[in-house]
Amino acid sequence: MAVSTAGMVARQRFGEALKKVRLDARTPKGAPIKQIDAARAIKRRTIDRVSRFERGAAWPEPAELQTLLRLYDADIPTSVRLETMLEAGTAITETWWQGFEDEFPESLIEFVAYEDSAREITTCTPNILPGLLQTREYGRTLTHYLAKSTAKPQSVDRSVELRARRRDILFKDSRPTVEVLIGEAALRQKVGGRDVMLAQLDALLEDATERGVIFRVIPFEANATLTYTFHFLSFGGTESPIAAFDAMTGMTFRKSLKETRGLKGFLDDLRELALSPTDSFEKIETIRKELSRD
Repeated sequence: MAVSTAGMVARQRFGEALKKVRLDARTPKGAPIKQIDAARAIKRRTIDRVSRFERGAAWPEPAELQTLLRLYDADIPTSVRLETMLEAGTAITETWWQGFEDEFPESLIEFVAYEDSAREITTCTPNILPGLLQTREYGRTLTHYLAKSTAKPQSVDRSVELRARRRDILFKDSRPTVEVLIGEAALRQKVGGRDVMLAQLDALLEDATERGVIFRVIPFEANATLTYTFHFLSFGGTESPIAAFDAMTGMTFRKSLKETRGLKGFLDDLRELALSPTDSFEKIETIRKELSRD
């Protein structure tokens, strides 16, 4: 069985947070604290174990974390946050998506794990509706026709089920803020035919009114539009956001500060091209009415 992706993601997030604390720390003389300094503090001769912590390849023992936090002179909020991340991460034993790990690309399952813990999700898609908001009928039709030469019926069913399970985050008490920037073409393409698309548009309107999903439609009249699908995930606190791009074989991630900062600016540009959330909702209603008269 594949290694728990939830545990892997938790280790990576912890490692990134721990590394940032070290990089921000200074010795009493004002010098940066290096990995070898951290290694010596936990009585190691090489940096290997500290490097593994910071790469998300291993968890420290609680005593090791306490030693590092003292070395870094971490404040109380930072210490509590890292201690909580360690406790929660090491307690992970099973998640719902583990049942899908052997059937889908590892990068896709990694994305699902990130999505499940995000506080803010911004999805940008030009000509299909995002998987998080697809009805089963829409998703089944889309998957069948785009992969009918390679995917078996059972694989299509499992793909639909995976997308349906992802929607559980929209029903949490502490559900994330979900924003969707979407090209008008995605709303007008009759995937599955008239009835399937009517039900899908109804589902989008319900997600907006009942679950707070924010839509920003880029209309045909706009001077430019989206050209590829990607997702921007934020986690709150001091944890860095990540971006994930859809690919035929899974997902590719962008995690560096330089890359995510650039994408934030790109998102602002897209919002300027798009209709407001209120006008976008009305646009979806209008398209739904037009389709119902066909």
